Amino acid sequence: MPNDSVAPPADEHWARMIEQCSGSPAARGARRARPKTGALHLLGQHAALDLSDPPDERDLLRARLPVVERLLAARRADLLSEAEIERYVALDWLEWRGGSLRLTTVGRNLCDQVRSLSP
Repeated sequence: MPNDSVAPPADEHWARMIEQCSGSPAARGARRARPKTGALHLLGQHAALDLSDPPDERDLLRARLPVVERLLAARRADLLSEAEIERYVALDWLEWRGGSLRLTTVGRNLCDQVRSLSP
């Protein structure tokens, strides 16, 4: 049989969950501080980089990366728009080296991942 001292915290937990879901003003202000997770806090000042592309656009760019790789291998970078090149460079998937455009290590790894996921 459960101990009576355990039941109130569970009831408080569910009451807090219901308040949060209902959007009551008390629930909005009663947020607890969350511990930092992941590597974002390790970046320091570099965390301000603008990598806030919508996930859909980023997924589209990732899916198109093997096509971009083939265009670069065929020396047909002229078929890529300037905006698309800028997005890939901003994401650190492409780089300018010696006047030519190349995939970075990150770009090659992503390209390999996309190819492995393709049927």
